[in-house]
Amino acid sequence: MRPVSRRLAPALAAIAAVAVPASLAQAQADYPSKPVRVMFGYPPGGPSELTGRIVTDHLSKALGQPFVLEPRVGGAGIVAGQVVASAPADGYTLNVAGQALMAVNFDLYGNMTYDPMKAFVPVSLLVRLPLVLEVGNKTPVATYQEWVDYVRRPGQTLNYGSFGIGGASHLAAELLKTRLGFRSEHIAYRGQAQLMQGIIQGEVQWSIDPASTAVTLRNGNNARLLAVSSEKRWFAFPDVPTLTELGMADAVWYGWFSLVAPTGTPKAIIDRLNAEVNRGLSLPENVERFRNVGLEPWTTSPEEAGRIFAAERALWGQVVRDNKIRAE
Repeated sequence: MRPVSRRLAPALAAIAAVAVPASLAQAQADYPSKPVRVMFGYPPGGPSELTGRIVTDHLSKALGQPFVLEPRVGGAGIVAGQVVASAPADGYTLNVAGQALMAVNFDLYGNMTYDPMKAFVPVSLLVRLPLVLEVGNKTPVATYQEWVDYVRRPGQTLNYGSFGIGGASHLAAELLKTRLGFRSEHIAYRGQAQLMQGIIQGEVQWSIDPASTAVTLRNGNNARLLAVSSEKRWFAFPDVPTLTELGMADAVWYGWFSLVAPTGTPKAIIDRLNAEVNRGLSLPENVERFRNVGLEPWTTSPEEAGRIFAAERALWGQVVRDNKIRAE
């Protein structure tokens, strides 16, 4: 083969420079042209799978290619996140990422091989649910103020429960203890079902629980709900006051799930996914599916999602560091 002459080389390089972006632009315009993998990192049957199922069902119909939900359970989302962090940044591997992965795990685990804030770019928030301060029926209080007086009694011995070290119920309880100035020992259960049993049996006197679990406990007459961490009263129990209206500043806390992609994914693909997610989660039938299990659709722009990620990382990361919490 004859070598390219020195005079032709610059021209050929210029043609290649134009052709590559044009090819990339065409690939983005054709997106998606093959099935898309969507990871979720929690056991099947929970809110992350439900959220992922609703999102992938809509995207599959709207964009004309299968969006396939794949469970990769482990490390509160870390294992699923590793698959996505290692994938090509082409929009064909996405992750239903929870608050734990994006805002807590990098501070909680000492051996993470990637930083979620650097490894992922947000598409949108998806859903949220507030946290609820609850007491079992064996705890002798009926209102928030009675509970505050009860936990502050000198010499009071208290236990509180959570569904795992570093989870939302654990970190929010530690933050509440700090703000109100009382002591209570932590009992970490292996999941929400065991936590519910601990409350029912009186092993713990109080807990901060996701709204979906709190509703189940109250519907079974096994707990009293004293306060909720939403901005306004939650649709599932409008009789329960918010922490804000009870006088606690900066007490709007949510658990949430988001959709993220590997960093470097083209903005045109992110924007297309964002537009369809926002449209799909606003459909009345999907809003109803979420509300039936105590969840609220919560869609954002990619930029707003990024700001929320950063604020949540600052808040909950500080709680982890201040209390020297480490995953077991």
